[in-house]
Amino acid sequence: MNYSLEEIEKKRLLALQRKKQSQIQNNLSGCTNTIRNNSLNSAGNNISSNATNVVVKQNQSLSANKPFGHGPLKYDLKTKFKNDLSRNNGKFQKQIGRFNPISTQNFFGNKQSNITGNCYMITDNRFALEISQYFTPLIETLKTIPSRSYDMKTKSWNFLLKDYENVMEKIINFKSDLQITGLPKSVLQIFRKNDIPKDGESMDLSNIDPQLLESLLPFQREGICYAISKKGRCMIADDMGLGKTIQALGIAYYFKDSWPLLIVVPSSVRYQWADAIYMFLPSVPAHHVHHFTSTKDLIDNNKIVITTYDLLVRATNVFERQRFGFVILDESHALKSVKTARFKAAQCIVSQAQHIILLSGTPALSRPIELYSQINLIMPNFIGYQEYGIRYCAGEKTSYGWNFSGSSNMQELQLLLKRTCVIRRLKNDVLNQLPSKKREVVILDPDLIAVGTKDIIKISKQLERKVLTGIERHTALLQYYHESGIAKQKAICDYVSKLFKNKQKCVIFAHHHNVLEAICDVAESMDIKYIRIDGKTNPERRKYLVDKFQECDSYIAAVLSIASANAGITLTAAQLVLFAELFWNPGILCQAEDRVHRIGQNDNVTIRYLVAKQTADDYLWPLIQRKMNVLNEVGLDQDFSLKDIDVTRNIPSSKQKQLEFFNEKYKHETDENVIQLNENKTKDSLLGSQSPTTEEYKELLELDNDSFDFCDWNDME
Repeated sequence: MNYSLEEIEKKRLLALQRKKQSQIQNNLSGCTNTIRNNSLNSAGNNISSNATNVVVKQNQSLSANKPFGHGPLKYDLKTKFKNDLSRNNGKFQKQIGRFNPISTQNFFGNKQSNITGNCYMITDNRFALEISQYFTPLIETLKTIPSRSYDMKTKSWNFLLKDYENVMEKIINFKSDLQITGLPKSVLQIFRKNDIPKDGESMDLSNIDPQLLESLLPFQREGICYAISKKGRCMIADDMGLGKTIQALGIAYYFKDSWPLLIVVPSSVRYQWADAIYMFLPSVPAHHVHHFTSTKDLIDNNKIVITTYDLLVRATNVFERQRFGFVILDESHALKSVKTARFKAAQCIVSQAQHIILLSGTPALSRPIELYSQINLIMPNFIGYQEYGIRYCAGEKTSYGWNFSGSSNMQELQLLLKRTCVIRRLKNDVLNQLPSKKREVVILDPDLIAVGTKDIIKISKQLERKVLTGIERHTALLQYYHESGIAKQKAICDYVSKLFKNKQKCVIFAHHHNVLEAICDVAESMDIKYIRIDGKTNPERRKYLVDKFQECDSYIAAVLSIASANAGITLTAAQLVLFAELFWNPGILCQAEDRVHRIGQNDNVTIRYLVAKQTADDYLWPLIQRKMNVLNEVGLDQDFSLKDIDVTRNIPSSKQKQLEFFNEKYKHETDENVIQLNENKTKDSLLGSQSPTTEEYKELLELDNDSFDFCDWNDME
């Protein structure tokens, strides 16, 4: 509401009147009713009837029909306040007896801003301002800033970072009409620092072991230079197979004066690290490398100590007594949660280190919040947990606390990570000489899939219900996944048996024990030599089997567990990777693919997925794609997309059909669409057997408690 100067003057006079009334009230005992009435009439003559009506609406002690200055005031003020005068509380008397002034909310009106906006970084030196709707006065003001630029695609304005304060000052003038979320102070400070990494060609790496230096590819040299520019505190998040190990060893050797060096790895790859040290750092004597293998083990004056995450937790006090100046954490996504004992143990050790390198091809397996714990190890004063969650994880306050399972401001987060401590390169970007990778999807013979069982029918019907809670859907999908492994077993064996006839060297991944056993039975029945690695294979045996597959042409197949053999091994002797079963986490699938498609591979690689309609595969494909879309937005691309997959026929069986609904339907559907299951199924009876418990599922999935958190079934609609 807008007021003229005349109306404002009238309100000022009215305020003076009220003040005078308050003074008269405090001296009621010494004044007569006549004097008070004359005083009121005298002051009221200067106020128009319109202004008086405003006061009447606010204070019911005046007559609603008579304005001041028109006849005598027929209200005995002494009678009204005589009971108040007997009170001892003077403050109470003043509050009850005085006229209440007009509140600022009523004075200016109840108008509230409905235009919102957000500021976010789009490059290292420019930020964008995005508003919810067109607001002419603001736009005209923004046009006065020299560095302005308008993006037609995003419909947002962007400016140089040096003009940030100028833009904010101009926005303040419209604060009654706008609500703008600016850049956090910590983000501003990070982007205003002049700490661009030096060019790799100009950086002196001559003190690194010559054997390692000669083995470096150009992008690997760039990674070492980046880490050195960050004073040996960063994350190398290169795609799987691009040589993160050799880069980490080069960085560690550059800062050799800070040793002893601690290398923490998953138990399955500890011996591969020792081999890499012997290969690339021959100047380090073999007796300086120590494997910490039990809690009773001792650490003497070893220069390099290799241990596992589990032992780090169980023997934290041993490692705390030995101060490590340099720490390498391999597969750092194992520390994705700040609540785990694994993270707390690592944090204890890292807090004493001068340099720390994190390695992971999949730093955020499911959500951007998983990055925070890892970055916090490198930069303890990075950004507050809640501030990070609100800005980059679409944080929402619920009755149970903050929910940070989403994603927001992904472009800014990608820039922020690159600016501070993360370097990531994909195969397509830096390694053109690496053979290409081709994906194929084969739909299994539906006549060999047992999809008509009572268990399958009941679970599929249960998943079609939209009223399921997150836990109910979680449990139902795990049951469906388990039953699908049984249902697909015969069809998988049929396909594998015909594949073995060609004697082509291949790597076969599966998840369930019964599927792994069935594939091995087929190989034995056909006299096919094979190796098998699952959760029961110890590290020594694991390395022996990998070497045998790599070196012996007579070994045709490697039968591997997805959960146990997706990382830490190299199987470049094969050119075909076959996934007999899917897995809900795309990062795990990509890691498994890159056991074959990595440095050392000299031929083209074919990745083949066996899927079946009317099984859990119908739910897992959309789930995998949604997770990949989030990671791609933050720049953590896994090079995994349904668009890249060629749908092919299963040639050995003429009954099998093309998976056309995967190839075409998902090119145009949104993430909210889910494949409709069991369209032609009859409405049948209930599930007869007892449902497995959660603990049984954990054992089934071959995952520990931390890894079980990867399952995110709440967003399945």
